Amino acid sequence: MEAAVGDKFFIALEKQINDQYPEPLATQLVAFSHKVFDLPALDELGQEPVEKALKFLKDFLNFTKKIDLNKPKVEVSCPTKDGCFDGTEIFIIQRDMPFLVDSVRIELNRRGINIQTIKSTILNVIRDEGGTLVSAFADPDEPNSCKEALIFLNVEFYGLSHEVQDLTGSIVDVLGDVEVVTDGFLPMAQRLGEAIDEVSENRGGYPEEEVDELVSFLHWMRTDAFIFLGCSEYELTGHNGTLLLEHKPERQLGIFAKHPVDATEIVLADLNPSLRKFYNNGLPMAFTKSSLRARVHRQAYSDYIVLKRYGPQGKVVGEHLFMGLYTSRVYTMSPFQMPLIRQRVQAVLDRVGFPEGSHDYKAMCQLIEIHPRDELFNCSVDELYQALMSIWQINERRLVRFFMRTDPFEKFVSCLVYMPRDIYKTSIREQIEALLKFQLDASECEFNTYFSESILARTQFILRINSNAYLDVDQKELEQRVIQLTRGWCDDLRDATLMQWHDEAGREMNQRYGTAFPASYQDHFDPSIAIDDISLFDPLISASEIAMRFYQEEEDEHNIMRFRVFRLSSPLELSSLVPMLENLGFRVLGEHPYQIVPTHGDDIWLHDFTLKFGLDVDVDVSLVRNTFQEAFNAVWLGDTENDSFNHLVVGARLDWRTVALLRLYSRYMKQLGSNFSQDFLATTLASNLDITRNLIALFHCLLDPKVVDQHSQERNSQDYSRADRLNDKIITALDQVTNLNEDKVLRSYLQLINATKRTNFFQTDSEGEYKTYISVKLAPQELEDAPEPRPLYEIFVYSPRMEGVHLRLGKVARGGLRWSDRLEDYRTEILGLVKAQQVKNAVIVPTGAKGGFVSKRLDRKASREELLQEGFFCYQQFITGLLDITDNIVDDNVVTPDCVVRRDYEDPYFVVAADKGTATFSDVANKISSAHDYWLDDAFASGGSYGYDHKKMGITARGAWVSVQRHFCERGINTQTDDITVIGIGDMAGDVFGNGLLMSEHIKLVAAFNHQHIFIDPSPDLAASFAERQRLFGLPRSSWEDYDPKLISKGGGVFSRNAKSIELSPEAQQCLGITDTHLKPNDLIHLLLQVEVDLIWNGGIGTYVKAISENHQDVGDRANDPVRVNGKDLRCQVFGEGGNLGMTQKGRIEFALNGGACNTDFIDNAAGVDCSDHEVNIKILLNELVRHDKLTREQRNELLDAMTENVAQLVLYNNYRQTQAISLAHYRCQSDFSEYWRFISERESAGQLSRELEALPDDEILAEREKRSLGLTRPELSVLLSYGKMLLKDAVLDSNVPEDQYVAKSITGAFPDQLLKQYPNQVEHHSLRREIIANQVVNEVINVMGLTFCQRQVASTGATVGEVVRAYVVVRDVLGLDRVWRQVELLDYKVPAEVQFELFHALMRLGRRTSRWMLRNRRSCLNPQKEVQAFGPKLVELQLLLPTLFSRQEGSGWMEEVNRIVAKGVQQNIAVLVASSNFLYFGFGIADIAVSAGKPVGLVLELYHRISSELDLDWFADQIVNLEPTTRWEDFARESYVDDLENQRRSLTLSLLSNVSSVKDIESVIDVWKAAQAPLISRWGEMTRELHAVPNGDFAMFSVALRELLDIVQSTEIRPDSPPVCLV
Repeated sequence: MEAAVGDKFFIALEKQINDQYPEPLATQLVAFSHKVFDLPALDELGQEPVEKALKFLKDFLNFTKKIDLNKPKVEVSCPTKDGCFDGTEIFIIQRDMPFLVDSVRIELNRRGINIQTIKSTILNVIRDEGGTLVSAFADPDEPNSCKEALIFLNVEFYGLSHEVQDLTGSIVDVLGDVEVVTDGFLPMAQRLGEAIDEVSENRGGYPEEEVDELVSFLHWMRTDAFIFLGCSEYELTGHNGTLLLEHKPERQLGIFAKHPVDATEIVLADLNPSLRKFYNNGLPMAFTKSSLRARVHRQAYSDYIVLKRYGPQGKVVGEHLFMGLYTSRVYTMSPFQMPLIRQRVQAVLDRVGFPEGSHDYKAMCQLIEIHPRDELFNCSVDELYQALMSIWQINERRLVRFFMRTDPFEKFVSCLVYMPRDIYKTSIREQIEALLKFQLDASECEFNTYFSESILARTQFILRINSNAYLDVDQKELEQRVIQLTRGWCDDLRDATLMQWHDEAGREMNQRYGTAFPASYQDHFDPSIAIDDISLFDPLISASEIAMRFYQEEEDEHNIMRFRVFRLSSPLELSSLVPMLENLGFRVLGEHPYQIVPTHGDDIWLHDFTLKFGLDVDVDVSLVRNTFQEAFNAVWLGDTENDSFNHLVVGARLDWRTVALLRLYSRYMKQLGSNFSQDFLATTLASNLDITRNLIALFHCLLDPKVVDQHSQERNSQDYSRADRLNDKIITALDQVTNLNEDKVLRSYLQLINATKRTNFFQTDSEGEYKTYISVKLAPQELEDAPEPRPLYEIFVYSPRMEGVHLRLGKVARGGLRWSDRLEDYRTEILGLVKAQQVKNAVIVPTGAKGGFVSKRLDRKASREELLQEGFFCYQQFITGLLDITDNIVDDNVVTPDCVVRRDYEDPYFVVAADKGTATFSDVANKISSAHDYWLDDAFASGGSYGYDHKKMGITARGAWVSVQRHFCERGINTQTDDITVIGIGDMAGDVFGNGLLMSEHIKLVAAFNHQHIFIDPSPDLAASFAERQRLFGLPRSSWEDYDPKLISKGGGVFSRNAKSIELSPEAQQCLGITDTHLKPNDLIHLLLQVEVDLIWNGGIGTYVKAISENHQDVGDRANDPVRVNGKDLRCQVFGEGGNLGMTQKGRIEFALNGGACNTDFIDNAAGVDCSDHEVNIKILLNELVRHDKLTREQRNELLDAMTENVAQLVLYNNYRQTQAISLAHYRCQSDFSEYWRFISERESAGQLSRELEALPDDEILAEREKRSLGLTRPELSVLLSYGKMLLKDAVLDSNVPEDQYVAKSITGAFPDQLLKQYPNQVEHHSLRREIIANQVVNEVINVMGLTFCQRQVASTGATVGEVVRAYVVVRDVLGLDRVWRQVELLDYKVPAEVQFELFHALMRLGRRTSRWMLRNRRSCLNPQKEVQAFGPKLVELQLLLPTLFSRQEGSGWMEEVNRIVAKGVQQNIAVLVASSNFLYFGFGIADIAVSAGKPVGLVLELYHRISSELDLDWFADQIVNLEPTTRWEDFARESYVDDLENQRRSLTLSLLSNVSSVKDIESVIDVWKAAQAPLISRWGEMTRELHAVPNGDFAMFSVALRELLDIVQSTEIRPDSPPVCLV
C-alpha cells in the first residue's frame, strides 16, 4: 500500500518537475527528489505532498544558488502558510565533512529545540569563484566539482527575529567548530606522531617496556580510538627560580586554534596539588576530563590526554595536551586488548593472585570487562585494584556498596554505587545523586546505569565539583547514607504491620501487603501512611465500592487538602474523578495513581490527590470530612449528580441530600423556563451562604415531620410562626443582595419552597436509608414564574437518573405518563399535552392530567434492550416518587403517607395511564401501587394485564373511525359499504393504524408510510388487501416489508426510506397523480400527503401538517420537517387523527377552511382515554368488593373480561355523541355565530380560555368570518366543545346537582349492564359518585343541547348552572327527548345528514324553550323528580291530543309539515313531535293550568285553543319566533316576548277556566268574554290586522302589541294575578 502511494507521488512529482524545469535540470531534480523524499519524508509532507515537494525543490534551488565560499550558509525560516512543513525550516550548505549532522543536532538539543525532520544529502556542485552555483548535480569526476552537504531540518521553533538571528549565529559557530576540527585532524594526528617520535627518541628514564606500551597506546589512539578536537603545547621554563608553564599559541590546533587560551604563562606553584603532583611524579602521561562539554560529534565532557615532554637529559621540558573524544570502539573493546590499559588490568590480576582459569579469576576478568571505561583510563593500578577487589567481594550478594574516586586534576569525582537491581528505581538514583551533589559540592552530574545478569545494578556518577569539599567527606559515612537511601521500605512496613495488628494477624497482613506497594508509593509515603491505607482498603470486597480519606497535613498551606481514593481491580478514570472534585469546590493541583498488588486477591488502585478549595471560605477539614466523603461516595455511586451544586457540601457544610434538594429546585426552575444556567444557580447559592442555610431551615420548618407536629397537620392548624420569621429573615437578607439576577434566583427558591405542599425527602426505604430520589408536590398557581396554564397540583420527581413531572388540573384527573426525549424542556411538552389532555378528558370523569419523565443516563451506544431497561427503571422510580406523597384511603379514611407533612387538602385520587414509551409499563405501575397498599390497587394504571387491552379491543381506532364515519356520512358516503381511497401514516403493527385499517373491508389503501418504508398499491384488490392487512396485524411484530409482494398490484411495492431515490411506475404515477418518475423518499411522502384521496388515516407518530403561517420550528418535530405540508395543500376529503399531533391546530383550521373535514386528535382518539376511565371506575367499584371479600380477584377479572364489549359500546357511543355535537354546532354556527363569539369572549375575559394558546380567531378574524358567513371550523368547535364541558363540569361539581337523587340516576349510563344488574347499590354509592354524575349530565347537556345552551339560559333567565341542568333533566324526561333523539340517530345513512340536522335542531330548540319555561316558572321550587311526575303524564296526554286539534285547524300547516318530514324517511312520531315543537312550549303552560286547576288536559287544551283562535295568538306567536334579532339584546327581547305571550295566554285561559266545567261550556264562556271585552278585543283585532299587513314587523310593534294583549288579560281577570301554584 505504501509503495503504491509512493509510486503515485513520484509519478505526479516527476510530471510537475518536467513541466516546470528544463532538461537536464529536470532529470537531475527527479533523481534528487528520490533521494530526499523517501517514504518517511513523504509521510512528513502531510496533505498535498506534491505541492510541498515542489516548494521544497524551489527553495532548495534558491538557497544553493549563491554562497560565501569562506563560510557555511545557514537559513532559518519561521513557519508560513505555504511552507513545506509545519515548523521552522533550516537549510544548511557546508563543505562536506564529518560530524556535521551530529554537531547541529547537539546545538539544537542544547537549546531545547525539538527536531521533527532532519535530512542530509551530499551534492556534487560546481561554483564559480564568487560562489554562484553553476551546477548542483555535477559529475563527481568533473573538474572543479566539489562535495557540499545539504542539511535540511524542520524544528519546533517559533522565535522572534533576534532569536532567529541568534540561532543562525550559533549554528554557524558550531559548523565553524566542525570545520576547524575536521581541517585540523591531519595536523593534530601529525602532532601526535611528533609526540610519539619524541617519546620513542627520549624515553625520560622509563623502562623500555613501559615506553613501548606508551608508544603503542599513542599509535592506537591515532589510528582508531580518539577523535581529535584540539591540541596544544606548553613549555616548562624557569624565571628567577620560579617554574613556569608557558603556553605556545602558535602550537594550537583544532578548537584551541579557534578559541585560543588567554593565559600565556602559568606559575607551576599556582596549579592545584594534583597537577603539581603530576609534574613531580614519574608518570609520563595523565588522563582527565575537560570541564566543558564538546560541541562536535558528541555532547559529553571531552577527554584530556596530557603527555609530558622530556629534554635530552630526561628532564620534563613541557607537555602535549590533546583534547577529544574516545571513539565508540573504545567502549566495546576488551580492556585486555587496549594498549596501556591491558598492562594496568593485568597488574591488577597479578596482584589479586587468583589462579588463571579459576572461578575467581574468571569473575575478576568479567568485572574488568564491564568496569566503566573512564575508570580504567583514569585510575591508577592501586585505585583500580582497590575498587575491583571491593566489587568482587560483594560476590553477588544483596548488598549496597559505594566507591568514590577523585580526578587527579580535581575537576571531577567519580562514584560507583552497587545495589540489588530489584530495589533500583529512579527515585533512589535521584536521591543518591542529590546527596552526592550536596556532599561533594557538585554543580553538574552525569550518570550511567548498567544492568546485566547480575543481581546487582551499577550506577556511575560523574560529578563536576566546584571546590575541594570532597576532601572533608568521610567515604564510609557517605556510604552509610547511600545505604540508608536504598534501605528496604518493605522492612519498615513489616515492622509497622506487626505493631498495628500484632502476631498472626500482623504476619498475615504483611504476607499479603508486604511487597504490594509500588516503588513510586514507597518513594512518596512512609510505611506508617501505608498502614492507614491498608486499614481503609482491606475491607473492600468489590469494584463497585471505594474507600477514601480526606485530610490535611500540618505543613499544607491554607485551604490545601489531601484526598486518597481506593478501588479494587481497576483504576478510576481521571476524566470522571477530576470533575467530581472540581464540582465539590476543589482545584486538583496534582494526582498520583498507585497500583497496590497484594500476594492474593484483587489489586488495589490508589489515587492520591492534592486539592485546593476554590471558594472564599475557610475550610475546617475535621468538620467537613464526613460530609465531604459521604458526598463523594454518593457521586461515585450515582446517588447524586456531579455538578457545581456540590460546592455547597464543603462551602456551606450541607450534606449531599440537602444539596440534592437545592438541585431539585434548580432543575424545576429550568423546566419553568428559567434562563439562568445551573452553574449560575449553584454559584448564587454558594455566594449567599446565609440565605441558602435559611432556605433549608425554612424547608425543614414547613415539611420536616420532626419539626411539624404530626398530630396537627390539618391545613392552617400548624403554628407557622417560625416559618413566618424565617420568611421575613430571608426577605430582609434579599434586600441586601446587590446582584439583580442573584436576587431573582433566591426569591424563586423562596417561592418554590413556600409553594411545596408535600415531599418524600424525609422518608426512608425498607433498610432505613434515605431515598436517592426526591419528590415534591407543588401548587403552581402560587408560582409567579410558572407559565400558563398553571395546574392545580404538580409533582416533581428528581433523581440523578431521571426527572419527571406530573401535572393535574383538578383533584380528580387522569392522563398518561410518557417517556419523553426532551431532556431540556420536558415540562413544556407535558404542559402542552396536559392542556390537550384536558380537552380530551372533557368526555370522561377526571379532568386533564399528564406526566412525563426523562432518562438522564442513556448511553447512545447502548442496545435497544439496555435502553428499555434504563427507561423501565426510571419509570419505576417516577411512579414510586408519585405515590410516596399521595394520600391513601384505609377503612374509608384518608391517610397521609408516613414521614410526609401535608400542607394541602386531602388528595387520595391519583390515576395514570400508558403513553408514548410506556405502553407496556402499566403492570409495573400497578405492582408499585399494590406495594404501597394504595387503595386503587390495579385501577391506578389502566391497561394492565387485568384491564382492557386497547390494542386488542381496538378501542382507540374504533373511536377515531366513528369520527371518520361521521365526516363521510355528512358527505353521503357510507364507509362500510362504499369504497374509499386511503393513504395511511403508520404500519399494521401499530394499534391505531392496524386496527383502523381493519375498520372497513371497503378501504382501498393506495399508499402508506412509516419511519422505515413507503408502501404503494396503485390498484388494490379489496378482499385480498384486507386479508393481508389482517395477517400482518396478527403477527407479533411486522413492517411493510412483510406485506406479500404478490398481493400488491402492478406498479406498486414497498420501498425503503433509506434509498437514495425511488422509481415510480406509470401505474403509481397515475394513481397518485404524480408526474415525477424518480423521487427521493421524503419528497415522495411530501407529495403523498397532497394526493387527492378520500381519507388520510394517521395512526403514526409525528406532525405532518402545519399552517402556512407556521414554520417548521414552531411545530417542534424536526424529524418530519422534510415531509410536512401545509393544511391548504391537503387534497383529501377527510383527515382522521387516530394518532396524536398529526396536524397542528392551525394546520387543521387551514385544512377545514379549504373544505376539508377533520376534528382534532383529542376528539378523534378520545376513545382510548374514555375506555381507561371506564376501567378505572369499574375497578374502583369491584376492588372495594374484593377488599370486603364479596368477590374474589379471579371473579373480578372474569367479570371485567365479560364486560369488555359492553364497555366498548359505552365508549364508542360517547365518541358518536361528541362528534355529533360538533357537527350540530357546525351546522348552526353561521346562524348562531354571535353566541359562539360571545362564548369565546366571555371565557377569555374570565381567564378560562386563551385564544392564542388554542389558535382561536381574534375578534377581527371573527368579524371577517361573520361577514363572509363562514362560521367556525370543526377544529375550532372541537376546542370550544371541550372547554364548554370542562367549565360546565366544574360548575356542576360546585353545585348540589350531583346530590339530587333524580339527576343522580344518570350514573347508570357510565357502567355496563352486567354491573348495574349485579351491583346496583355499589354503583349508586361509587367513590367517585359526584364526579361521574357531573360528567354524565354535562356531556349529555352539551352533546344534545349544544355548547352555548347553559350560557344562553343563564344569561337569559339569570338562573344558576345547577338550575339550568335540573330544568333540562325535567324537560328531557317529560318530553322523552332522549328517546326521540336516539330515534333520529338511527336514521344515519337512511336519510340525508341535513335532514337529521334539521330534526336535531328542532329538538334542541324545543328543549331550550321548554327548559326556559321551567326556569321562568319553576326556578324557586325546581324538583326534577316531582316536576316529572306532575308534568310527564299531562304532556303525554297533550301530545296525543295535538294531532286531533291541529287536524281541525284549517290553515295551520301542521299536517303538511308532518307529511313533509315523513316524506323524507322519518318516522311518524318524530315528525309529529317536530311539527308540534313550537306549540309544545306553550303546552307546558297548558299542563301547568291542568295541574293547578285540577282540570283535564283536554278541556284546558280546548279552551286554550279557542282563545288562541279568537285572538289569532298562534299566528302572533309565530311572528315573534320569526323575528330576526341583530343584537344580543334583541335576542333577549324576542325570548322575553315569547315568554310574556305564553304567560298571558296561560293567565287568560286560567281566568276563563273557572267558569268551564266541560267542553260544552266553552262556547258560552267565550261569547260572554268577547262581549265583556269587546272594545279591547276589537282594538287587538285592529292591531293584528295591521301586523298582518306589514311584511316585516319590528321589535317595537310586538312590544306594543303585547301591552295591548296584557290589557285584555288584566281586564279579564276577576282577581289580581297570583303566583303559580307550586307542585312541591
